[in-house]
Amino acid sequence: MRLKKLELYGFKSFPERTEIVFKEGITAIVGPNGSGKSNIGDAVRWVLGEQSAKILRGASMQDVIFGGTQRRKPLSYCEVSLVFDNEDKSLPLDYAEIQVTRRVYRSGESEYFLNRSSCRLKDVVDLFRDTGIGKEGYSIIGQGRIDEILSRKGEDRRQVFEEAAGIVKFRARKEEADKKLARTQENISRVDDLLDELKHRLGPLEEDAKNARVYLDLSARLKVLDLNLFLVRSDKMEAKLRESDHDLQNMQAVLTQNEENLKARTEERDIRQAEIQDLDEKIASAHNALMEGMETVHRAENASREVEERRNRRQEDRQRIGEELKDAEERIAELDAMASESSGGSETRSASLEKLTARLEAAKAAEEQARAEEAEKEKILEEHKNEMLEAVNRRAAALSDQTRLTTMLNAMETRLQEITVSCEEMRKEETDLAAAVTDAHGRLEKETAEQDRLSASLQEARTGLETADAEVISARAAYDTKLAEMREMEARQKILEDLSREMEGYSHAVRRVMHRARDREDNRIRGPISQLISVPEKYETAMDMVLGNTQQHIVTEDEETAKELIEFLRERKMGRATFLPMTTVRPRLLTPQEQEVLSMPGCLGVASDLVSCDEDYRGIVENLLGRTVVAEDLASGIPIMRRGGHAFRLVTLKGDVMHSGGSMTGGSVSSNNVNLFTRERELKELTGKLSAGQDELEALLKQMQDGQKRKDELKSRSADALEELHQQEIAVARETERVQNAEAEASTHAMRLHESEAAREQLMESMMQIREQLSMAADSTEQTDKTRDEMEAQAAQLQQALTEARKKTEERAEETLRLTLETNDLRHELETLQRDRARYEQDRKRMTAEQERRRKQLAEMEAAEAGDLEAAAAAEKELEQGRLEQARRERISHALEEDRAGKQEMLKEILSDIEGLHQSRQRDTDRAHRLELSRARTEGDLKALRDRIWNTYEITYAGAEEFRITEGFSLTEADREAAQLSAEIRALGPVNVRAVEEYADTKARADEIIAQREDLEKAEQDLKDLIARLLAGMKETFVEQFTLLQGYFSETFVRLFGGGHAELILMDPSDPLNCGIEINAQPPGKKLQLLSLLSGGERTLTAIAILFATLKLKPTPFCILDEIEAALDDANIGYFADYLAEYSASTQFVVITHRKGTMERANGLYGVAMEEQGVSRMVSVSLQDYREA
Repeated sequence: MRLKKLELYGFKSFPERTEIVFKEGITAIVGPNGSGKSNIGDAVRWVLGEQSAKILRGASMQDVIFGGTQRRKPLSYCEVSLVFDNEDKSLPLDYAEIQVTRRVYRSGESEYFLNRSSCRLKDVVDLFRDTGIGKEGYSIIGQGRIDEILSRKGEDRRQVFEEAAGIVKFRARKEEADKKLARTQENISRVDDLLDELKHRLGPLEEDAKNARVYLDLSARLKVLDLNLFLVRSDKMEAKLRESDHDLQNMQAVLTQNEENLKARTEERDIRQAEIQDLDEKIASAHNALMEGMETVHRAENASREVEERRNRRQEDRQRIGEELKDAEERIAELDAMASESSGGSETRSASLEKLTARLEAAKAAEEQARAEEAEKEKILEEHKNEMLEAVNRRAAALSDQTRLTTMLNAMETRLQEITVSCEEMRKEETDLAAAVTDAHGRLEKETAEQDRLSASLQEARTGLETADAEVISARAAYDTKLAEMREMEARQKILEDLSREMEGYSHAVRRVMHRARDREDNRIRGPISQLISVPEKYETAMDMVLGNTQQHIVTEDEETAKELIEFLRERKMGRATFLPMTTVRPRLLTPQEQEVLSMPGCLGVASDLVSCDEDYRGIVENLLGRTVVAEDLASGIPIMRRGGHAFRLVTLKGDVMHSGGSMTGGSVSSNNVNLFTRERELKELTGKLSAGQDELEALLKQMQDGQKRKDELKSRSADALEELHQQEIAVARETERVQNAEAEASTHAMRLHESEAAREQLMESMMQIREQLSMAADSTEQTDKTRDEMEAQAAQLQQALTEARKKTEERAEETLRLTLETNDLRHELETLQRDRARYEQDRKRMTAEQERRRKQLAEMEAAEAGDLEAAAAAEKELEQGRLEQARRERISHALEEDRAGKQEMLKEILSDIEGLHQSRQRDTDRAHRLELSRARTEGDLKALRDRIWNTYEITYAGAEEFRITEGFSLTEADREAAQLSAEIRALGPVNVRAVEEYADTKARADEIIAQREDLEKAEQDLKDLIARLLAGMKETFVEQFTLLQGYFSETFVRLFGGGHAELILMDPSDPLNCGIEINAQPPGKKLQLLSLLSGGERTLTAIAILFATLKLKPTPFCILDEIEAALDDANIGYFADYLAEYSASTQFVVITHRKGTMERANGLYGVAMEEQGVSRMVSVSLQDYREA
């Protein structure tokens, strides 16, 4: 299998479809920096399934789509295809050529294809599994791999060898198992906490359950006694009600005799009252006439004023309308001019249509006239028929109304007399009922006030209980949350303390020195710089970048201590370290002239002033940072350095450094870098947070205990208040029923009185209306008879005229249709011009109509002016007549009032007799009322008793019969025993009747959690066994593969360097999975030494030897090398190119390069040019021409 072809469209800087055919052996891709040649390597990574936008040097996957330039628009998608020669069937597909395609749209949608058939990413990954091709293999090697090998960080270098040994996936599984184990152990801890809580709850619940059982037994016995007491008292009340009914029946007979005597005298009173009422009506009529006269005079005066006001307003309106008419005439003139201009363009075509149109219009007019005449005749006939029918209906209705109204009037007169008598009687009863309602309300208000007091007390207790319960729950939740946070912070603190104690991130030599100082408690060794200064979080990146390895310089008390430590490192061959004796290191500060830059925009100050330290170390800090200025960014830093003459050092907040002399260092900062300042700061912050958190936990625990105590007290108060409220509710219900009964009776009586009076008034008004309707019905009947014969003769004449009109309409319609068809073709050509003209004419018609309306308004105003003059004269005449009539009506009213005074004296004698009869009836009524009240009280007590039993036990009288004790039941003994049982129940205090069920549920829950804990413990052990197996397998695989890699590395090193010796060494063979890996190399003519001590070119070539050794260990059909030889000098380029040419016999190489030596060994050469800014283009280069050049 070999790589055959790469096709790109829209990928990064390749907007046009581009094809690269790969030769056997070595294909070189060359081009200047920024031309886009590395995008080819990214394209291969991408099409093979790379999902990380960061690895592809982007922020999101849409960044791989061509984004456009000033001259080109952005593309909506990109596509890359990779074609493989599969003649040897290395890939498990039965095709000689396999094409893998990936496409992504700007919307985010992604597609994969195998030989142009849609597939999944998993299918692509599975196709290349175990072939060495893919994002996890070594088919693509970039400069980053070289950096990882050359890195001084052990974890970066270990990553390379672990990938080569193939244990990365095992380590990932082990890390996942570690996380699962941590989660399982955390779950066990949570289960233990939950079990503790349940155990604390089980004890109180068991006690509550015992109390609940006692409570239920006592309540059952109390129920039987309560129901029997109810049955006995209910029977007694029923007997009392029957006795009250008999007494009321006798009293009713006495009242009936009294009513008959009163009725006779009342009839005589009514006759006299009717005479007086008639006089009252005449007097009222006279008074009304007086008032009408006054109103007539007042109306006449108002009418005169209104006439004058209308004349003034009308004068203003006439002036306004005149101005509007002038404006309309000007607008009509403009429209006429516009219409004339529009019609000029259509005159030529209109000429040929004029005659035909005239004929058509005449025909249409004739048709319309005929249709109008027909419709008019048909409408007249229809209206005439309707009038005839209405006349007949009116006559029948009038006759029916006369009969019906006469009957109604007679019945109403009888009913009016009955209602008048009833109203008088009900007015006398209303006063007694109002007094009874007032008395009942007084008693109810007293009982309700007591109920409100008890209810408020209960609500206060319940509110306090809810608040206490919410506070306990809230405190417990806050406690659990804070405890979880503390555990997380403690775990993080332990990790940081372990890292700090083990000096993780420091060099081997520094760690050895600090371990020696700690073991010997040597106070002369003060520590590394990173531990002696405190850096604000804002400046951590800047200080980390500007100090670099200087952070690890060790401060000592004097030179002798430093000398002693250097000898210690040399003798034990533990590496090198830098020491800063406090007696020799002196401050290095900015000169007064250089300090002028500190006031420039973007300058944050001198680095030594921005960090804090003990004053003993201030001189050392000023030596290291006293001539370093901190700026916001490079944009601010460049002017600062220019003004300072590049005489000091500058660092930005992002870590970019400008050195004295003019050089600059910057770029991205690896997320894997260990920032020692950050670690020390975070450790200090965690210590403070843990201390504060412990105080919060203790406060929350006390809050939970106080809340529980308050909750228990409020439960007891709530139960007592509930019992008292229950008893008071019974009393309020009893009084409420009494009030309701009294109010219902008074309301019913008042409603009856109101309805009777309203009925009387309505009846009188209805009688007056019926008399008027009778008169109108008689007149209507006579008029209808006269007009019926005339209308029948007119109907026959109208029908004949309609028939003739319909025949004429049909003839005119046929003529119109023929002419319309002849004109349609010519009219179509004129439609556009006519629309404009029609619009102008429409506007003119509208303005003309508006003008006509205004003129009509003027005419109406003139006519109204004359009418107003006549109205003024009439009003004056009416005013004079009204005053004369008013004087005559006053004389009539005075005479009627004198006649009424005589009649009133006669009525007083009759009323005196009736009063005596009423007093006798009142005494009898009071006795009957007292009997009714006594019965109502008994009935209310019985209902209250039944309601209490229902509310307490939800049982009726019939249901209570099942509990009746038929023998040996004593009412007194039963009352005493019931009181004793109630006292025993109250002595139990608040009882949770669900405690029995809750105890069982909680016990079952505890048993379930214990079972879950056993499952978690088993899972914990299983995970530990899995981790042990993974570690054993990883160790065996790593040692085996590392041994092979050592041999391949030695061979490759000798081949690349033309001799020498190299080896890979595990620093601790007993712990191969975690120990460091040293690379020792001995180029020809040099001694064996560490990789870090070689020259730059030798270090890079050694790293390349490791990569080629890895390719031998994990072969791949092809390999893309992305400028891995960029750091080699010309001599070493030759070694690299020779070896690459030799190795290409078994592996196909695509080399992205700009080195001449590599190009000369290539079998094919492509150039990448950027002739247009932002657009890359492939150029095929002749190797012969290149070599001759």
